[in-house]
Formats: sequence, structure tokens, C-alpha cells
Amino acid sequence: MKIDFDCIVIGAGPSGIVTVKECVENGLDNILAIDQALDLGGNFNHSYDSLTLTSSCTVSMFSDFWIGDGYEKSFWKKSELVNYWRKYVDHYRISEKFRFNTSVTSAMLTEKKCWEITLDTGELLLCTHLVVAVGSSNYKSLPSWHEKLTDITYLHSKDYRNASHLKNKNVLIVGGGESASDIALEIAKVAKKSWVSLRTSCGWITPRYRGKNPADLSTHRGFWGLPREFGKKAAEAIIKFEKSWNDPVHDVIAELNTRVQTEIGPFGIYGTKTTALPEAIALHGCKVVGEITDIQSGGRILETADGNTLKHVDVVVFCTGYKNIAPFFRGELSRAGADPRSLYKHMFHPDFKGRLCWVGTARPCFGSQFPLIEIQARYCGLVFSNKLKLPTPDVMRKVAEKDSSLYLTNLGHSAERIRSLVDYHIYLDDMADVIGCSPPLWKYFFLHPWIWLRMVYGPTQSTQFRLKGPNAKKQLAHEIIKKIPLSAFTHIVKLGIRGRIYYFFKKLASFSNKYKKAAGFVYIQK
Repeated sequence: MKIDFDCIVIGAGPSGIVTVKECVENGLDNILAIDQALDLGGNFNHSYDSLTLTSSCTVSMFSDFWIGDGYEKSFWKKSELVNYWRKYVDHYRISEKFRFNTSVTSAMLTEKKCWEITLDTGELLLCTHLVVAVGSSNYKSLPSWHEKLTDITYLHSKDYRNASHLKNKNVLIVGGGESASDIALEIAKVAKKSWVSLRTSCGWITPRYRGKNPADLSTHRGFWGLPREFGKKAAEAIIKFEKSWNDPVHDVIAELNTRVQTEIGPFGIYGTKTTALPEAIALHGCKVVGEITDIQSGGRILETADGNTLKHVDVVVFCTGYKNIAPFFRGELSRAGADPRSLYKHMFHPDFKGRLCWVGTARPCFGSQFPLIEIQARYCGLVFSNKLKLPTPDVMRKVAEKDSSLYLTNLGHSAERIRSLVDYHIYLDDMADVIGCSPPLWKYFFLHPWIWLRMVYGPTQSTQFRLKGPNAKKQLAHEIIKKIPLSAFTHIVKLGIRGRIYYFFKKLASFSNKYKKAAGFVYIQK
């Protein structure tokens, strides 16, 4: 039996949920989202037991659905996060658009330029538009040397639930991201010995909280709107600040951040927004070692690049990320979205003329992934409903190359390795320009200064992109933004002010120099 749809969405995690809502809001009501899981939430339903988001509820919320009073300074646990999404789906009355316990076995573009979707039930569905919203945490990436671990146990973080079975064992954790840090702390508390293997460093470490406030309230335009070159000065000041605590955990934070190999400090690498790894090191005896270079005795003995020998290893936990794979595609299609940097805005492949879209393929260096997911979903809905037009294929390729060059330049090795990694503020503002929903900052500075203050010195989250443009919800946006907490007067705010003063006078000097040249003076810049 063949059933026709305007759009089929593969995945019912956050990317699939918000894509369905945005498509319906733009008139594509004949839409279906398919997921092999039994309920909403995607990979978040199957993550480790203690998972708590590293971005606060205020930053992680969708733009037009308030988190509920009292949660402004909280961090969701996974069950709370999925519950928020269920309420969102119920609020927008789209629950009937989802089909669970069903897998897509193949997706093919027919000669008539429609999609033919085959399900594991044998059903065949047809659709005009297809969205791949499977997220970036589905298909495990493991280093090649894992195959040599024949005499010990190993597992990927995707399969890790808790550390109960690792008590009194010698455990190596490979990787330094946020999941690796949380897992390392859990393991270090119960293991006989624990190590964390890093190629160079983990991400730029910052706590979940600064005092009683979420640290990501400082992920705001006041600091992140500065030129990226300022990151070098910022790094020095932040490391000095961490050392000033005279506390073993903060000393480890400073030491690990000193190891970050980037010229622009926190602007040039992904964030590890948890102090779990420093706590594991400072308080529970976990040791940082270099990259694994040699495996002996089936993994019982491991050699590292910095000259350490790990003996009597029992278990290796790989927190080594994921591959961008869509196994339901065949042939050339299987490679189409393998590298998000080849896609226009990490979303559209130039060869498919708006019939195929990826949502959830942009990972933020700092900030939260959910605002990126939502702004992608908004663009997808506008393109599929013909309210916005894509550029020509040649322009899409050129823009993708330009964007890729920018992120590879700014984020260096991290962006080369993590192909979905983008600069959070640059990507959001770029997408807002494309959609036409950039927040009118200067207008609000004069007409709504209280809201302006929260847009600049409150966290950069999705609601400020609902003030104008397609599907704007101005009144609702005002109500929500007024509830968003401001950042305290932290060292980050002070750095932002210092940076703005520096660049103000730098620009002033530049204008002065141009004036001198225009007036005939000879000026030599030293």
C-alpha cells in the first residue's frame, strides 16, 4: 500500500519534534514523523542514567513554549527534558503526526522526483519532502585500536548507563567532552584506578553554575559578540580568574584550559560545561594521560603518547563521539549528508533542490544545541512551504565552502574532527539573516531597553528570534524575554565590557588615521 505525504521526517527526538511543529505551522499539515523508539525523545531516552543537561532550561527551551516559572536557573535531567517536549507536542496539537516502533529501511528518490520510503513493516510511503532528523548521536565512532582489546571489556558511551559494574576495576575513559567528563567522575568515585586519555586537551572547561546562577547566563552577546581575536586576551584573564580561587578543582580547570591548543581561547574550541572531570582528577584520583599508542596483552597493558604505561586495565569506555550516517540511504545518497560542512547551512544539499533537508546537524561550541535545531527547523518549514527560496545550487556550494572555511579557521582541529561543530552565535545570527528574523537590537535599545538588556546581557536563546520576520510572535516573545534572568556581573561580563572599550578606541583610532590620510598627513602604523 502506498500512502502520499507532503513531508516525512525520520526521527522523533528534538530535531524531529520541532521540525514537525514548524512544518505544520507553515501549512504542511500532511506530515509524518517516524521513529524506531517507543516514544518521543530520541537518544535522550537511552542515555546514561545520571544525564543532566549542561545548558540551562532557559537556554535549552524552544522559542515559543515557556519552561514554566521557577525553572529559569535550573538544568533539566533527561526525564524532565523529555517531559518538556511532550508538553510542547501536546500544546501544538501535533501528537498524531508521530509514528513509533517503526524503522525506515530505505529512502530513494524516484525518477518523478518524489521520495519512496520503505518501512520495516513492508509498507511503502511516498512524499514530496524528506527530513533527516536522526540527530548526531546514533552511530558510534570508535578508534581503530579498539579491535585489539581482545582480553578486556570495552564499551561506547552510548551503551553506558552507570558505574555500578565498574566498582574496584581499573578503567580507562577515552575522550574529553561533556559526556566523557560526567562518566569519568562517576567511574572515578568507585573504580580502583581510573585514567582519562586525551589527544591534547578536553574542551574549554566552565562550570554549570557560578554561585547560584547557571554559568551559561554569560553565553550572551555582551561577550560572544566580540571579535574572535579577543579570545586570546580572554583566555588569559579566565585562567587567572580560575587560579584565584586557590581551590584544587579550579586549579585543575585552569591547568586543563591552559592545555587548549587554540590562539583564540574559548572562542576556538568546543565547551565542556561541567567541572566533573576536574573533580574526578582533584578529588578522586583520576589521572589524565595522552593518546593511546600501543596495545599489549589484549588491552591489559596500554602505552600512551606521553610515556605512561597503564597496567592491569580491566575496562575501556570510549567517549569518542559519533558518525554522521543515514543507513537507509544507498549509493550516492549515503554520502550526501556524511559531512555537514558540504551542506548549505548544514542543512540542504545543492543537488536536491529543497526536497531533502537535514535538521540537527549543527553542534554548538558553546551555548545549547536546541536553539540551533529550532532555527534549522524554522528554515526547513519556510523552504518546504515555498515561503522562502533556496539560492541556486552554485551559490549554495560557494556559501557552504565559505562557511566551512570560517568554522575551520576559528575552531581549528575541533571543527576538523567534529564536522557538525559551529560557532553558536555566528551560526544563529547567520541563519536569522537568511530567514529574516534577526533581533532588532538597536530599535529595542531605544524603545524597549529592559528587553534589550536581556537580549544582550541575558543568555542568547531562541525567543529573541521571534520578534520579527516569518512566524514572529512578538507579544509572546516579550512575555518570555522579560522572564529571562540576566547574567550576574561576572568576570565574563567584565571581560566583555573591557573588550568593547578596547575595540571602540581601536575603531576610533582607525577613523582618526583615515582622517589624517585624507588631510594629507603621512601616517605610518607601527
